[in-house]
Amino acid sequence: MRQLKQSGSERLANLICAFAAALLIAGYAAPAFAQNAPLVLREQINVYSDIVTLGHLFENAGDAAGSPVFRSPRLGTSGVVAARRVSASAQQHGLVWPNPGGITEIKVSRPGHMILMEEVRELVAERAAADDGEIYEVTFSRNAKPFYIDPRSQGSITVKQMDLNPRSGRFRVTIAAPEGEQNIQDKVFTGRAYPTVEAVVPTHVIDRGATIMDADLKMVRMPRMRVSETALDAMGSAVGMAAKQRLIVGRPVRRTDIEQPKLVKRNTIVTIIYRSPGLTLKAKGRALADASRGQSVAIINLQSKRTLEAEVTGNGLVSVSTLPAGRLSTARRERTSRRSRTAQRALPSRGGRYTNVIR
Repeated sequence: MRQLKQSGSERLANLICAFAAALLIAGYAAPAFAQNAPLVLREQINVYSDIVTLGHLFENAGDAAGSPVFRSPRLGTSGVVAARRVSASAQQHGLVWPNPGGITEIKVSRPGHMILMEEVRELVAERAAADDGEIYEVTFSRNAKPFYIDPRSQGSITVKQMDLNPRSGRFRVTIAAPEGEQNIQDKVFTGRAYPTVEAVVPTHVIDRGATIMDADLKMVRMPRMRVSETALDAMGSAVGMAAKQRLIVGRPVRRTDIEQPKLVKRNTIVTIIYRSPGLTLKAKGRALADASRGQSVAIINLQSKRTLEAEVTGNGLVSVSTLPAGRLSTARRERTSRRSRTAQRALPSRGGRYTNVIR
């Protein structure tokens, strides 16, 4: 009997241990987090961190709000995730979301502040000019593109390190983002940086011989290596001049590219003027060459067929400073003879002088 009673006690103890073990197992199988209220899905969310959590996706996630689900999109981009994936993740953490609205996907955006390449270009130019005070033109390699930083960051991007070869102009620069709640990896850019100078360039093609007007030119900054020592640095030096050769758009205008306008053209008819005290004589002639104001040019008098040297004084006008004595006396006699004629044939000129024609 004693043995039977002992066997019954052992069986009772074993039952108690088994029950306790079952309770323990049931405790482990229970949800990790208590769900006190129905989950409410956010169909569109903005995430500022690298990881999307259940708290980003659901309202009433409770203690499971900090549980990670998947990685966030890159800064400044967005993406979508399937609703079934979100539901499965919630279920893994003991939360039930029956998807009552039949949602198929959730849009996830990660805001970012875009840093344009122009901002990076200004930083590189400032750093390059720090040593010599020049104004630099900066170009980047083909793979250079804008990037994003945390929009909540305070401050601006900075040049962390820069290496510049003064001969070739090649540079390598490391750009650091301002400090913020997210650590943004440094960006590295390569390219070329050249010191620049101001130059005068045509705004359109200027043909040879054309007179240059103010609207034909503009001032631009160009790499010094592309501008010759004879290039003009002021528009006023070219305005009113003539193109000595064809001038190309965007190419610096040199002093050797311009000249005084040709006021007299070869084989064109010009007016020959001779002036002396009390006497002004005019005649028609043909120019034997092109000439600018102040230059000497050979002229054939169309009446006398004689060739004489004259100075260009205006557009189609030349002046003769001396005449042969015989010609001068003849001109004076003709003037006296004309004074005795009728007033209709006498043509007064400025200052009471008379105009005659060289024959």
